[in-house]
Amino acid sequence: MPRAIFHVVQGEGDVLVRFGWNSLPLWSGPNERFDLFSHLRMLHGTALGDWPVFIRNEERMVAGRVCALKKSRQAAEATQRDVRRKAQKTSAQILPQTLEAASYIFVFTTVLAPVLAPAHVLEFYRGRWQIELVFKRLKSLLTLGHLRKTDDQSARAWIHGKLFVAFLLEALLRHGESFSPWGYPLLSA
Repeated sequence: MPRAIFHVVQGEGDVLVRFGWNSLPLWSGPNERFDLFSHLRMLHGTALGDWPVFIRNEERMVAGRVCALKKSRQAAEATQRDVRRKAQKTSAQILPQTLEAASYIFVFTTVLAPVLAPAHVLEFYRGRWQIELVFKRLKSLLTLGHLRKTDDQSARAWIHGKLFVAFLLEALLRHGESFSPWGYPLLSA
């Protein structure tokens, strides 16, 4: 992951990415590791965390920040159940940090705080997550991930039919609230 971030920054882009607690080494300074969990534990209620950090490779450091919030109790418990279920399927050991991390949403971004407030950073992530859920729904419920037609006209008709059903489902779902991965809204409409 650090290599990809360096590549984007080198191309003068910005990054906003969710990361695993052990997948992105973070630094507070040139020789001081950033203690993610001690910072996350300071979050209570709907308070947002926004901490400056660095990632580094052999020759340089890239400045960024971690934006985070604590999930609701129900959302955290649901995520922890998922973690336990996946570990049970693969007979994997669960590290205590993995279960603790399941109680938070945290993202790394290189976008400066004056440009994008922490709530907006997390809302951007939530929007991306909603898009991924739509694609997952299209692929699993509507089997849109596998095209069963071989000629262009049949394939086009098949895709249009599936997309029509998807639009109908989306219209029905709009009457309910969109799901938030941390269990409550950040920004009022």
